[in-house]
Amino acid sequence: RPSFDRINAQAHVRLGDSLLCEVEESAWRTRVDQSLEEGGMGSAPHPSQMMRASIAACLAMGYRQWGARLDVQIDGVEVDVLCESDAGGQLGIEGVSVGWQRMVVDVRLGSRAPESDVRRVVETADRLSPLLANLSPAIERVHHLRLVRPEEA
Repeated sequence: RPSFDRINAQAHVRLGDSLLCEVEESAWRTRVDQSLEEGGMGSAPHPSQMMRASIAACLAMGYRQWGARLDVQIDGVEVDVLCESDAGGQLGIEGVSVGWQRMVVDVRLGSRAPESDVRRVVETADRLSPLLANLSPAIERVHHLRLVRPEEA
């Protein structure tokens, strides 16, 4: 019954006189703004910060969930996401691509499990990450994994 797997989600944004957005999705309310340098008030995270945070959180949750699904104990998870871009793209400079050009994901997982099992968890979670799947394949992706044993923590 594939229809049970279908998900629809919608966000509603209200923009006032400034660049501050009030985002409503389900029961949640979130503010998104631009930095002072970009013409906003700097009163809330800007869209790129929200996107990086969402990707990092999605990956962290995925590692914990796939560890449980694959019966691999994951004791701790830390994820850093670094994105590189050239602002000239969004300013319309010819020959400069718009958006992120490179994304570096540094993952630190605590586990007593064999490294091959932990790598299988990470590879599975990355391959099935809905947020990674929504990113342009033109973005170069670099992924680093550091396995931390409890005695090293």
